[in-house]
Amino acid sequence: MRALAAAAFFVAAQAQALLLTPGGTTCTSDVNSNFGETEVEAWVRNCFGRGVDLGLLYKADVNEDGPPFESGPFASSYRTVFFNTDIDPSDATIAYVSGLAITCPECFLVVKDGNQSPAQYLFDLGGWNGTEALDLRNFWPQQGAISNVAIWGGSALRPAPEPSPAPEPATIALLGLALASLGFAIGRKRG
Repeated sequence: MRALAAAAFFVAAQAQALLLTPGGTTCTSDVNSNFGETEVEAWVRNCFGRGVDLGLLYKADVNEDGPPFESGPFASSYRTVFFNTDIDPSDATIAYVSGLAITCPECFLVVKDGNQSPAQYLFDLGGWNGTEALDLRNFWPQQGAISNVAIWGGSALRPAPEPSPAPEPATIALLGLALASLGFAIGRKRG
């Protein structure tokens, strides 16, 4: 059943997809660990000559026991399906499903294995519209597998923090009472 659902997802996502393969980038790394913001920013600067303030927007980790573990502020907007095996996938599709979409031009995709050389691939997603599927094909097909995919973007692309709640009426009344008392005390002192 899971394979059938994955196949249906794959066919639907193929209707409008951006194909990415290992040969589509010269930006690779042999570092086995997941990069944080500072490392991705340095990697982008070295590969593309651009200094960009980046944050993690979406990440999907392979889960051998079920659907991928998805995280980041856009986790509810995208779904990733890994293909070829549940344990060692060499293909994946990241598809927009609903809600807020990531907007680029400052977006980058990291595809990671970690045990092979190269261990990671970096793609510039500057032309991506945020709603077309990202179709990842032929990553470590003979040995190795995709362990996770991550989309990084400029800080302006991150959802705005929730606004601070308005003060409660009782708080406003207490503040008003304190100001009135202060005014009364100042008036008495002058008089």
